[in-house]
Amino acid sequence: MKRPVFAAIVLVASSAAATSPERYSQGLDQHTSDDARAGVIMLRPVPQGRVRVPAGTFTMGASPMEMLHGVQLCQREPLGTLVVPLVDVNHVTHNRSAHCDVLRFEVEGIAHPVTISAFWMDRTEVRVADYMRCVSAGGCNAPGFSPSDPRFSRPELPVVLVTWEDARDYCSYAKGRLPTEAEWEYAARGTAGRTFPWGNDWNPHLANHGSIALDPTDASDGFANLAPVGSFPDGKSPLGLLDMAGNAGEWVADLADPDATDLFPEPYGPTPQINPIATSGGRRIVRGGSYLQGADSQRATARVITYPTRRLPGVGFRCAANE
Repeated sequence: MKRPVFAAIVLVASSAAATSPERYSQGLDQHTSDDARAGVIMLRPVPQGRVRVPAGTFTMGASPMEMLHGVQLCQREPLGTLVVPLVDVNHVTHNRSAHCDVLRFEVEGIAHPVTISAFWMDRTEVRVADYMRCVSAGGCNAPGFSPSDPRFSRPELPVVLVTWEDARDYCSYAKGRLPTEAEWEYAARGTAGRTFPWGNDWNPHLANHGSIALDPTDASDGFANLAPVGSFPDGKSPLGLLDMAGNAGEWVADLADPDATDLFPEPYGPTPQINPIATSGGRRIVRGGSYLQGADSQRATARVITYPTRRLPGVGFRCAANE
């Protein structure tokens, strides 16, 4: 499939405008009661359950300008302009960005219309506490972390270090299924085509993100590692879906074929589709970005391909269900 061409567009640096509000959101509802004014912060539990996503038609995938925006966000990272030599099949050496390679963004094209039927989606990523109930019931494999490891084992954190099949089995146990890639993107960006779940402007305080740096963790959002699910309520989607950007990346249902580089999924075709799901290929797709990835990976169109048997510290999931 021919790739969309956008690499020739001149990259013009621009400062990303931050959305309002600017306060750090860490899962705390701060009230103006007497107790709050006295310095007491009241905690409310994160809303659980599923959200109905109404039927609609949206543009799936990124336009050349949207891909360019991703490149610009990537290049602002500490190592975003790092260049390494790359030798192609014809033994020609090219200087390519090690992290901001245009192929990473071209796989988000071609922008095309997709119609999605109404469905239900988990408001939050699946928590460790929820997943371990499935393990105790014999319906799920144990995750790939020690129960004594506080980085991953706390009950309020999103469960990570699970394979694609682990995620599928949990969703079946929870009377659901993994969302398709199209459903996931539709839920994250909606018919308005938002760049991020909350809007079009990057705000580093609205997601648990990382950085393209020697140390990929970034504590500037309040968390160096995983955060309890729902810790960034101001970053929710208009439907109230939490952590659709950052914290843990999320397995989706589709299979994927890598392109000729063996690193990236094939870009989409331009044909309008209805409830699509890719059913061929040997790998799976992860959506949503994680606490180990920079701003460009938190965009609703960003895609990562990986082997379904991998257990990754930045990959979890949420479930969906038919209406």
